[in-house]
Amino acid sequence: MNNLVIMKDRQAVTDSLKVAESFEKEHRNVLKRARNLTAQNGAVEKMFFESTYINQQGHEQPMIYMNRDGFTLLAMSFTGKKALDFKLKYIQAFNKMEQQIRNQSERPKLMQK
Repeated sequence: MNNLVIMKDRQAVTDSLKVAESFEKEHRNVLKRARNLTAQNGAVEKMFFESTYINQQGHEQPMIYMNRDGFTLLAMSFTGKKALDFKLKYIQAFNKMEQQIRNQSERPKLMQK
């Protein structure tokens, strides 16, 4: 998943083309899933931004930019080996962060003794 995140308008985002490639999904299916997520819940709309790109034949095609939350929400809906690998890495990173926070909150108590 190298180069998955880019900077656009001073915000870290990715796009539906990179997501499709990284997860070995058809781009049209990634678009459909992202659009379904926004249709199901209005709060999700701020996580996705419709745009276009020029394909190899020179035609304008739809694509979607998404922030980290949109990407995570979308990726969690995927199935398959790549999706499972992502979910496991996400869980591992979350657990590591939780442990670091726990360790930081315990330090002052140890210093008092």
